Formats: sequence, structure tokens, C-alpha cells
Amino acid sequence: MRRLGLLLGLAACVPASGESATQVALDTSTTEVDPSASGVFTVTSNETVNGPASTDDPGTSGETTSSVPSTGTEGPSTTTEGPGTDTGVTSQATTGPAGVCGDGKVDAGEECDDGDDDEVDECTSKCRPPGCGDDILQPGEMCDDGNLDDGDDCTAACKPAVCGDAIIHDGVEGCDDGNKIDTDACRSNCKPAICGDAVIWAGKETCDDGFNDNDYGGCAVDCKAKASEYCGDGKTQKLWEHCDGATGVAGLNCTKGCRYDFSTVSQMSCNLSCTWGAAAGCGQDDADIFCKLRTGNSNSKATKFALALPTDLGGFPCADPKVFFPEDLRVNLGPLPEFGVPKDVRFQATKIKSTHGSMVNVIQAASLTCTP
Repeated sequence: MRRLGLLLGLAACVPASGESATQVALDTSTTEVDPSASGVFTVTSNETVNGPASTDDPGTSGETTSSVPSTGTEGPSTTTEGPGTDTGVTSQATTGPAGVCGDGKVDAGEECDDGDDDEVDECTSKCRPPGCGDDILQPGEMCDDGNLDDGDDCTAACKPAVCGDAIIHDGVEGCDDGNKIDTDACRSNCKPAICGDAVIWAGKETCDDGFNDNDYGGCAVDCKAKASEYCGDGKTQKLWEHCDGATGVAGLNCTKGCRYDFSTVSQMSCNLSCTWGAAAGCGQDDADIFCKLRTGNSNSKATKFALALPTDLGGFPCADPKVFFPEDLRVNLGPLPEFGVPKDVRFQATKIKSTHGSMVNVIQAASLTCTP
């Protein structure tokens, strides 16, 4: 009977088929049969039991007591782990699915979620309310580059950067004062006003010719005064000017550009050798030269003219250098290539009829029509 109890106890300690192989070392010398004949035997061992086991007290010296029914069939058991016990089983926390923009639920990191990908409603496909800087072109926006940087190509107002918007476009504009005034500190092209840009900076510059080399007609190098010689200084610069102010010739005026002003000359004499053109007498070539002198345009042509009697007013007398009358009242102005007239131009302030006769040999300005 004692042997039978021992064999049944050993059989109860063998792991069931399919369970993990747990090695159990027993000291059979301490095996006893319960004298109560309940069918339960007790095995006490000082060896370590690996694997799940029932521990009476985590603070014991390592003794393990296992209660097994006498039938040899294991029933459900409860395992209580003490502090520091390694069971070899890993616990894995279960988490739900991550939030998805467009699922209709406002998850962490989302400001809204209307369950669609419509970009022009109250919630965009990025689960944010629409706004400038979201990299989505919304109605009313001309651009949207995904930021609110005012210095790049698209401003923080979602409008393209342009000169005159009062925002300095980095690397493109040197200034931007929000207006198109060309004579203030920031020009209409968004470049700072400087001496030498050919634009007079109001209140800062007296002149600005774009060169400022102190050459004739230009400006001094500091833009605070004109060059030492210029039109309007009252001195006729022979190389550059026909006149500067009064011409000194009665009936002949001077333009603001220091050129002769022939616009009020009323007649031109052109009889026989007094021709201004190539052919003798008064013809188209004479009428063309009359137009060039009156308009100041070297390309001007006469489209209409007529011959008439002279008057004793002033005008262009005979161009021939020879004098055919007792008194020569002509003033030789020299060649005027600027007007398209390479020959000497003579002007007479009065008495054209008295000195050139009363023949029908002049072109009156009243009958002359010129191209501009």
C-alpha cells in the first residue's frame, strides 16, 4: 500500500501532454502518505520548481507544496506571483486604432473632422479650419505657399508679392513704401533713390542726369547742383548750344533746349540762285527745308506749299553768300545739321520785300503744311 501511494504521487507530478516541459526535482526520502486515507499525498522538496506552481507564501524559504487529487487528473489551479517572480510570460497592452483625419471624429491633434476631403468647406482635408498659410488655395486667395512669411513670393495675406504693397520682398526689392511715387526715398520700382539714377529725389537733389560726371548739360557728382556748363547758365556753349537765353538777333528766339526757335518765321525767299535746295527757284526742296527749320525736326517734309509775294517782315532771305542788294541785313547762323540743314542758314529780321524785290518768289508760312 505504501508503494502504491508513492507510484501514484510520482505519476501525478508528470506534466500533461501538450503542456510546457517543467522539470521537477523531488526528494523522495521525505514523501509521506496522508494517514487520513483521503487520497492526497504531500511531497516536500528543497529543490527549485521551474514553471507555474502554487506558492503559499512569497516570503518562504523556497518550499513548494502541490496538492493533487488522487485520481491523477489536474484540475484548475490559481497561481499567485510574489514580488520579483519571473514567470516567463510577456503581457501585451491592447490599444485601439490611431485617429484618422476624415473619419468624422475629432482625434488628438485635429482641430476638426467633418468626415470628407472637401477643401472649401469649414474643415479641410488636413482637419484644420481653412486659412491663409495652410498650403490649400481657398476662394479669395491668390496664392498659398503653406506659410505666413511676408518676405517670400506669397505674402501672409495670400497675395503675390508686388512692388507697392508696402512689404519688402526679400532679395527682390530694396524698399517698398506702398506707393508709386518716383521722386521720394523709395522709387516706383522699389529701389532706393540714389544720386545717379536719373530721377530727381524731391528735397534731396537739385538734378540727376544718371551720370553725374560734371559734363555739359549734366549734373555735378553730388546731385546737388548742375554741371559747371549747362543750358540755362546764360552762357552760350558753342559746342553744345545755339543760344542760351536771348539770341541777340531781333525776331529770333531761343528754345528751352538752347536751340534756335524758328517756329514764328513767316517767309522764305527762294528765287533763282537764292534757292535753299538743289534746284534753282522755289520748289519742293526749299519747302522741305523751310519745314525742317520751323519744326526743329530734321525729318520733316512739306506736304503743301504755295508761292506768294514777299512782305517787309523778317524771314529767311536769299541763302546765296553773294550780296545782290546795297545793304546786307542778313545774319549768318552757320550750318545747322541738327535741323537737317548742312549749309549756312541766314536770317533777316526785317525788310525781306525791300531787299529782295516784290516778285512772286517766296514761300509764305501761311500756305505751308509740314509733317511733324
